[in-house]
Amino acid sequence: MKRFLCVLVCLSFVLGLMPALASGVSPVMEVTKCNSYVSLRVSADTSSARLVKVHLGELVTNCESAANGFVKCSFDGQTGYILEKYLKTTSESAFADVLPNQQVTKCNSWVSLRKDPSTTAQRLAKVPLGATVKSCVREGEFVKCTYSGKTGYILAKYLKNASSGSTPAGADLYGEARVVNCAKYVSLRATPDTSSTRLQKVPLGAYVIAKGSASNGFVQVEYKGENGYILSAYLKKTNTGNIALADQKVAGCENWVSLRETPSTSAYRLAKVPLGAKVTNCVRNGAFVHCTYNGQSGYILAKYLVKA
Repeated sequence: MKRFLCVLVCLSFVLGLMPALASGVSPVMEVTKCNSYVSLRVSADTSSARLVKVHLGELVTNCESAANGFVKCSFDGQTGYILEKYLKTTSESAFADVLPNQQVTKCNSWVSLRKDPSTTAQRLAKVPLGATVKSCVREGEFVKCTYSGKTGYILAKYLKNASSGSTPAGADLYGEARVVNCAKYVSLRATPDTSSTRLQKVPLGAYVIAKGSASNGFVQVEYKGENGYILSAYLKKTNTGNIALADQKVAGCENWVSLRETPSTSAYRLAKVPLGAKVTNCVRNGAFVHCTYNGQSGYILAKYLVKA
């Protein structure tokens, strides 16, 4: 009788795992089959706003199947959706020790990020004292993690939770952020230094994509397709789905598209914007882009716009 009950318990456990196995989705997955990165999106739709870029080789957690071929998952404290075709199962099982972002500690100046979990394995990068690593999964005495786009292994004894103790300014600033605490604009600089070249003026209230802390209190960001650095004191993390774009022009229509009052195809039409016309102050939000044309601001379907 005891043997029969044991068999029943094991069978129930296996059957409980079957949906996840059948779908090809495991709790921890790795980004694959892309050139550089994939988008973690607000909803299970390729036209929805990007929350953050997840680079090749990085890990996402809490994965579960979603609609339209997407996987719902978590990355850097944000939950969104990635197309399943860009994810693969990893050696980490359903019971892997998934960790929050970690910070390098207890070393003189840096630690080695290694290709394999061995102190003799190839060094991929030197990770400086105080730096934050992400997509962390504990594997014995090592932690598999990502730093500056490279995924490898660091000895666990040199890491601690990034949320404990002091962390570098802007260390937790990944994804969408908004410019705050300035009169009119802040400078997007070429390097993390207040004396470096200004690439652009980023106006108060503008949205940028934050990519983590840099030195001297700066955060690396992307604004309208250009990468640079902004002081962390002028940035606030948001989650509205807004993505700043470069100037756009109308394409893919016969004669004109509608500039609408709100992001809806049934909203009041403010103007007809002709094929080839340029629009400015562009911010992507889901299927629409908020933009300005001839002094009027409204919404145009993103599918009718391309970079000017």
